[in-house]
Amino acid sequence: MISPKKLPGTHWIFLLLFLPLIVAGSPVFSAEAEKVTLQAFQIENQAITMDGHLAEPIWHAHPPATNFIQKRPHIGQPAQGTSLVWILYDGHSLYIGADLTDPDPTLIFADERHRDASLDTSDTIAILLDTYHDHQTGFLFEVNPLSAKSDALISQDGKQVNKDWDGLWSAVSQRTHYGWSVEIQIPFTTLRFKPGEGQTWGIQFQRRIPHLDEVSTLSPLSAEQEFLTISRAGHMENVTVPSPVKWLTLKPYVRGSAFIDQADQRNDFEDANAGVDLRYLIRTNLALDVTFNTDFAETEVDRFVSNLTRFPLFFPEKREFFLEGKGYYDFGLASRLQPFFSRRIGLVNRRPVPIAGGGKLTGKIGSWGIGLLGMSTRNPSEHFGVIRLSRDWGVRSNVGLIATDRQGEHPVGRSFGLDTTLARGEGLTLHGFWTTSKEINQTTDGQHHEASYTQLDFRDPGLRLYLHHLRVDQSFTLPLGFVSQTDLFETQGYADFRRQPISGPVREYALKAEMTYQTEADNDFLYRSHYFRGLTYLRTGEFLLFSIDPQKERLPSDFEIRPGIVIPAHTYRYREYNLLLLSDQSAPTSGTLSLKTGGFYGGEKNSVNLGITTTPKEGLKWGTGLALSFVDLPAGDFISEIIETDVAWAWSSTTLFQGLAQWDREDRTLAANFRFRWEYQSGSRFYFIINPTRQKDRETYIVLTKLTWLWD
Repeated sequence: MISPKKLPGTHWIFLLLFLPLIVAGSPVFSAEAEKVTLQAFQIENQAITMDGHLAEPIWHAHPPATNFIQKRPHIGQPAQGTSLVWILYDGHSLYIGADLTDPDPTLIFADERHRDASLDTSDTIAILLDTYHDHQTGFLFEVNPLSAKSDALISQDGKQVNKDWDGLWSAVSQRTHYGWSVEIQIPFTTLRFKPGEGQTWGIQFQRRIPHLDEVSTLSPLSAEQEFLTISRAGHMENVTVPSPVKWLTLKPYVRGSAFIDQADQRNDFEDANAGVDLRYLIRTNLALDVTFNTDFAETEVDRFVSNLTRFPLFFPEKREFFLEGKGYYDFGLASRLQPFFSRRIGLVNRRPVPIAGGGKLTGKIGSWGIGLLGMSTRNPSEHFGVIRLSRDWGVRSNVGLIATDRQGEHPVGRSFGLDTTLARGEGLTLHGFWTTSKEINQTTDGQHHEASYTQLDFRDPGLRLYLHHLRVDQSFTLPLGFVSQTDLFETQGYADFRRQPISGPVREYALKAEMTYQTEADNDFLYRSHYFRGLTYLRTGEFLLFSIDPQKERLPSDFEIRPGIVIPAHTYRYREYNLLLLSDQSAPTSGTLSLKTGGFYGGEKNSVNLGITTTPKEGLKWGTGLALSFVDLPAGDFISEIIETDVAWAWSSTTLFQGLAQWDREDRTLAANFRFRWEYQSGSRFYFIINPTRQKDRETYIVLTKLTWLWD
């Protein structure tokens, strides 16, 4: 076996990173397979009334896109529900009309009507737009028969999905005697694109019919391909978008909050605040966002999570300012190693820190992706800077760099990194990055430390092969990023065999064998796993998974997993079994059940995760979940228990009440978040929020109101 010490150094990663410069002109990386092609039709002086009826003659003056192909249950077969889609545009907006026939219209189902709802259980029509036609980034828009809207930003060819993004667009649906129809209006100011005449954009449509368990797409997909795989989208030709314009929006806010402490009968007016966000569209594909006295009071709270590992937990970004254009800053391994992690700005130990202001410039110029960000905070006073550049090379291939800087009272330091993705055809992808960082404070040596990563991924309809190698120096740190584990050499690979029977009760079954091997930089063993998994998807929507995971792990030092319970440094062997059951997630009531049992650091761990979601009526959804672990160790026993329940009620498309209550048994914490949101005009919202918390013997409340107003 080759020792990690003898593996090639950083020189090989530089060769990998700049290989696209050599092969950029080769058909291997620049050719594109033949795609489904449709036309967009320009309209002038013809108004479209957004009522969902497709009554205007202009809709039917051109041939529609049709002939959707099943992704499931019978892949490659014509869809059972006929879908007719038209695409029009004028100097202001893109318009999409869809006439959707159903074999049994009485079974059309929709259970959500509010913005950003999960539409997985509804009949839906979804549109994927690759406006730069770079096969990497795009916009997702989805609508159900109740006019509920969901949208997202897509990057890395569908691998990164930012569902927290909110674009300005409108949609109105109507039921018909033969199915349902929808009209969608997407202003060009919501999109990012290159100006010019006769453009070609990537486009894909997906329709879901739950009662048939049918998912179909306009551009056919093979078994291993997903709807969000932008490189598989078809072509929309004849798009003439507006010339570059200077476009300005302002979004001021006012906020007031009160803090109530029941223990000492304190009832304080906590603060009143105001600020503004500004967006200036320098070009149709380049936007400047500026924020002053930034406030994120309306952001959803984090969910409780029980940590049974010796590594830090990762919590995703939810704040609107950082979510807009997030894909331009993506670098590294999500939740494991990221040179830029926006939650480092304005949050310390998950508690908010005042943000004085900042700005960012994001977009594309030609084949270059640009992300520039600068922010400042108060108490502590800190300054943050990020530069992210990327260059497209052919279809699904790119090369890029990132640089970050953090100055102030907290860790002072900077990082730099290079990355690349090389795609050969549609099945083979090679990805890699190298990054170096330097942190300057009293506990670090002020030297540069490195991390590097290479990944090989192959997919075809019946087989998925994967191999990666990760190296992280012992003292590697990311002052403006996130790294879960250092002093690490990790090699991981798997083979996943999948089959989709033409008929019978099983839609798909798969067998997977995976191995993970970790050592420290000096080649001392850390961890090994041999993971075996079998899964089955039924045509009725149910899912079954069973896995066996024999593991061997060496703890380099004592690990205090809970106060007073210390797992001594030692090498441990144990085996974990997992059974996962999912009912049909598209049904009005669905559930998930996970059972895990096995060894755990010389003892045992038995875990149960249970979730139930139901829809009593249209617009009302309720769910509850339980995460329970019984841990029996030589040094002591403990029980980890988290219970949560949430409800969402939208009595119109512009009003929403959400409630979330969480109980953590170990911390003896009961916390809730009740949020009322009213979008009184497009992009302008009123919030009323109550956050009660009881921790041990202390009971507190935060009451908050916030008003935002969008002006353009």
